[in-house]
Amino acid sequence: MFKDRNPEVLVVGAGPVGMLAGLALNKRGAGVEIVDTGVWPCQHSYALALHAASLDLLEKYGLAPAVRAGAYAVKGLALCDKGGEKLAITVRDIMVTRQDALESLLEGALKSAGVSVHWRHEVFSLEPGETAVRATVNRLGKESRGYAVAHTEWVVEEQRKLEVPFVVGADGYNSQVRRTLGIKFPETAPADYYAVFEFETDANLQNSIRLVFGHDTTDVLWPLPGGSARWSFQLPGYADPQVEEMKKRLADAGLGYIPTERTKDRTEGSPGDLLPELDESHLAKLLDERAPWFAGKVGKVAWKTLVRFEKRQAESYGSGRMWLAGDAAHLAGPAAIQSMNLGLQEADDLAASLAAVLKEGASTAVLEEYNTRWTAKWKKLSQLKITPGAHAFVQRHAAQIAACLPA
Repeated sequence: MFKDRNPEVLVVGAGPVGMLAGLALNKRGAGVEIVDTGVWPCQHSYALALHAASLDLLEKYGLAPAVRAGAYAVKGLALCDKGGEKLAITVRDIMVTRQDALESLLEGALKSAGVSVHWRHEVFSLEPGETAVRATVNRLGKESRGYAVAHTEWVVEEQRKLEVPFVVGADGYNSQVRRTLGIKFPETAPADYYAVFEFETDANLQNSIRLVFGHDTTDVLWPLPGGSARWSFQLPGYADPQVEEMKKRLADAGLGYIPTERTKDRTEGSPGDLLPELDESHLAKLLDERAPWFAGKVGKVAWKTLVRFEKRQAESYGSGRMWLAGDAAHLAGPAAIQSMNLGLQEADDLAASLAAVLKEGASTAVLEEYNTRWTAKWKKLSQLKITPGAHAFVQRHAAQIAACLPA
């Protein structure tokens, strides 16, 4: 149920970025409410690694020890090709943890602080004004329908109208907050398709993430907690005709900045993946062609999916009373998990700026400074280059490697 009083900040989206924003606002004394259309925290998602800067941030909120206790600690990046490892890079702590574990940890911290995450709540409309945003939020529930064939549908069980000083859009790639503001979300580079497989293995992964470079592919072997691993294989020749046709139609209609849906398991009945690219015989073929040195057994496949990764950057982080963080503002490639990790830092920074306005009487100019700061950060990240004197293998795959480094 909703609180009787309107919050000072409505956070739309209950992924890691949205929940951290809520926690950071609460710790700074701001009244906050978090809503998400999902039924529960994400059970499967591509993002699974926390960079050292993210761990420093979680340390500030007392959450880093719990993350470390349940994560796989990575101490290095192994740069490989079909022939095996070519170069090892030592890195400051990277913790590989599942997104559902991170979200459960954040939700527990919010609950302890007296903040509930309102699952199954949809922001129906947002009307920004000079001093507040009018928001209409629907609580969704299931209702049985049909006579000959019974089925259930999501229906609106309750509707509430709020007037809040600020809205944080942490609502992902298809952000309603961003669309309400009319902020364009153009592609910065062509999209890539990846086949992703998680399975049990006895491989000794030596506390390293393995980045495997081919002529036109970047594949990643992630070690996971509990004796499992995740292989992510780039599919340069793959295209989904329906998706590509839809993108063409949107572009022709002048709507080319609308991103393609990327499904996450937050609801019942998340679609299964029966594509030939996800058959286990194709996994064996990919390993044989791209990583014949992988000697671990391939046990039970716990999860497999095909993902289209787009690279996009919002033209602005917001304006007035509505601001963005995380995937609502940017999408990046899969190897470095940059979008989520920088999104966590954005959430904390935005919460500090909002609290300064709400609690300290600061000018809203601090929010424009937030926009300037993070727009510049992403621009700098996109221009990252390898120095000319680097190792020959690094120079040969410079562009690929630059996109894989922790932010």
